Amino acid sequence: MTCKHVDAFFMQKTNILAHNAIVNYLTFPRSEKGFAHKASIECADCAKAGTLPASEQALRPRCLLACTHCIHFSCWHPRHLEVHRKERPEHVIYICVERGELYCALCSDFVYHPVAEQSRKTAHRMYLAHFGLSSETWRPSFDELTLLPHISSVVPLSTKVGGRPTRGLVNMGNTCFLNVVIQALTHTPVLRDYLLADLHRCNNPARSRSCLACEMIRVTQEIYSPVVTPFVPSNLLYAIWLHASHLAGYEQRDAHEFLITLLTLIHGHLIGEHVPLGESLHDQEPPSKRRLVASRLSEDSNNSSEYKPSMSRKHSDSSSHLSVCDKELETLNERAAAKHVHPTESSTSDSASSQASVSSSRDSGESCDCIVHQVFFGDLESVISYEGCGHSSSTVDPFLDLSLDVIQRGSTSLQACLTSYFRPESIDGLILCSQCNVGRPAVKQFSLLHLPNVLCFYLKRCHHDTKINTSITFPADLDLAPYLHQVDGDRSAWSDRYSLYAVLNHSGQTNSGHYTAYIRSGPGSWCLCDDQKIVSVSLEHVLQTDAYVLLYHKNLLAMRT
Repeated sequence: MTCKHVDAFFMQKTNILAHNAIVNYLTFPRSEKGFAHKASIECADCAKAGTLPASEQALRPRCLLACTHCIHFSCWHPRHLEVHRKERPEHVIYICVERGELYCALCSDFVYHPVAEQSRKTAHRMYLAHFGLSSETWRPSFDELTLLPHISSVVPLSTKVGGRPTRGLVNMGNTCFLNVVIQALTHTPVLRDYLLADLHRCNNPARSRSCLACEMIRVTQEIYSPVVTPFVPSNLLYAIWLHASHLAGYEQRDAHEFLITLLTLIHGHLIGEHVPLGESLHDQEPPSKRRLVASRLSEDSNNSSEYKPSMSRKHSDSSSHLSVCDKELETLNERAAAKHVHPTESSTSDSASSQASVSSSRDSGESCDCIVHQVFFGDLESVISYEGCGHSSSTVDPFLDLSLDVIQRGSTSLQACLTSYFRPESIDGLILCSQCNVGRPAVKQFSLLHLPNVLCFYLKRCHHDTKINTSITFPADLDLAPYLHQVDGDRSAWSDRYSLYAVLNHSGQTNSGHYTAYIRSGPGSWCLCDDQKIVSVSLEHVLQTDAYVLLYHKNLLAMRT
């Protein structure tokens, strides 16, 4: 229902233009700069006096009003809105930045107007189209119509059955490494939404039980189902055994190695065709579709776990970046069959994890747009500076996670580990300069070129078969601006900030132990996931734990167009 104040407002063309500008560039932005600006705006009064009590925020949460007459933002609260109204009493029409609804201050209500609604719908449709989504309402197919009568009820995702923050997982025999990774991935915001939206369509439905993407969808649906009893992820475990035989069996495995392998397998099943078991994905796809090609497999875990200052902190060249997929998995399987992988003695510390290579796709001008790449992959730049001639060369490689060295005594922090990782490092010997063709001393330094939406930190707690129990502090909110290659003048500070959402822990020694996970189950809510045991905990408790793997998500998601 409209009102006379809104009718009078839309009689002027300049007011229509002002309304359309807010709806198109603030409510439904279609550029990274627009998203950064929307994320950074806040209520002028809240910024001065702090946030409102929770009881008052609950009146209409997340509603920020933009004045259509000037550049001013107020949250939907009488006290804050009245401050601006007293200064500018003629400013009466506002727009909800989050949804594009009209608010009349004189009527103290949200109102409808056909011109505004048409503009809002058009902007929303263009916003969805920008991300490849449809604005059409769902119309069930014939098959879906036959299933609808058999659906007993629909349970909202926010429903917490019996106050349970998440669903427990049964330990099937030394499978705690599997359980913590499942909890972390199913609580990864963007990945969770993708899996629950059921957007993956397996090209070989008859063999979908062996497709890791299909299995992760099923597991995610089980995690968020209203069922109280713990879930047994046996099908997922079996599918992993089929595609990564080095992880087969009920021996203890490394959670970080498993995480990287699972993500790589999901990637492999999302791109191209899902081929029958026993056939290599590389053999079935044309070269243009082969996204991940490993340049080489690193040494086995007995050597990779050794502390090597010149190699362990960073790889000496881009060729050491690794990807575990398809045929490369077969090589890894053969290599792993002859050895036993201990928890925290990860063969992936300098191999299957650290920086997963997709250099072949970069060289061909292609980049994978699967959900794994959209969420977890970033770009790491390596710059070699030659002394004497001033020349420098750089390479850019994608990375899936960052492996950070841990000091063996005392205590440290995540920021200190990052500073050590990104500090300049002298290269042993002389390096041939490509410009002057002379061997020169050189310094190498890494920096983050493009940040991933989810950043995984692997804290290397193994040294010569001995676990490093160094206390490592880590923040709930992390700013990565100091480690970026360069800061764009137009770059929003929000673009570099991350929030902690999952912590994987290992207790015990390198040859035995147990994995648990701390998961952010909701805003301000955390829980301990110890297989089928789920316990609510505080953030303060989480920040005091001995982390093994840390997972942070970006506060402002990056877009790939």
